[in-house]
Amino acid sequence: MLNKLDERERVFVIGFVLILIFLLFILVFLRIKQFREELSNEVEELQSSFPEMDKAIQDYNFYRSIKAGDEEKISDIFGKLDQIMVRYGLKEKIYNQRDYVNVVEKNYNRTTIEFNFKSVTLQDVFKMIYDIEFNKQVSGKVTYLNFRKVPIAGKELYDVNLRVSSYSRLANPKK
Repeated sequence: MLNKLDERERVFVIGFVLILIFLLFILVFLRIKQFREELSNEVEELQSSFPEMDKAIQDYNFYRSIKAGDEEKISDIFGKLDQIMVRYGLKEKIYNQRDYVNVVEKNYNRTTIEFNFKSVTLQDVFKMIYDIEFNKQVSGKVTYLNFRKVPIAGKELYDVNLRVSSYSRLANPKK
């Protein structure tokens, strides 16, 4: 077929075929590049959702473990918290504590115990929080933490406010 064409026409046809192949190569290259970018963006989105998913799993496991019916007595919660505070030397540093119970979403009781510590190290407080949150020594969660540095030179002491909330399902929820 190319033999029947003169030299000028052959160069024109070969050039056209080469340009067509080059354009197809560029089109395929751009398509692959776009596909890789979409995959990279999807991977980044999925990786950023792992902490959210871990938090959701922790919350799910916590609420699944809430007992139906009988709620844990506040004296039991205080007893468990007292053991933890004695272990880390925080019991004698309490200058105020209070507790209150309220209904959440008509199905749950929330028992909240608030502690105010005077001149404690954050290391001891974080150990206590670790025992509550991760070691599950108390069926509750730390819902509030605030601390202020005590103005004593050379000492790393803080005044700490801490709230621990425990949830239990109501036996007969109000409708």
